[in-house]
Amino acid sequence: MHQRKKGNQWHFGIKLHIGADGQGGLIHSASVTAGNMQNSQELPNLLHGGETRLYGDSAYRGEKQRKQLKGIAPSAKDYTNKWAYRNRSLTDADKEPNRR
Repeated sequence: MHQRKKGNQWHFGIKLHIGADGQGGLIHSASVTAGNMQNSQELPNLLHGGETRLYGDSAYRGEKQRKQLKGIAPSAKDYTNKWAYRNRSLTDADKEPNRR
């Protein structure tokens, strides 16, 4: 567990990372980390190698994560959410996969 002060209030927390089958929702892997750990650091622990798709929020999107995905599960297609930037908003084509 990790503690953090936000404003004048202390927060204590942990994160549960879950790897689940996309078809039936069966959980195949799980890990617990401190609340201050980045989600993307747990990606290798959530993959088993037989994945065909990867869904996740934008924390799992990055060059390092794509390399890890190709190394662990080469046949998996990346369906993680795309980022919007300060001076460039998402196009309608980018928003559609994010809705899925």
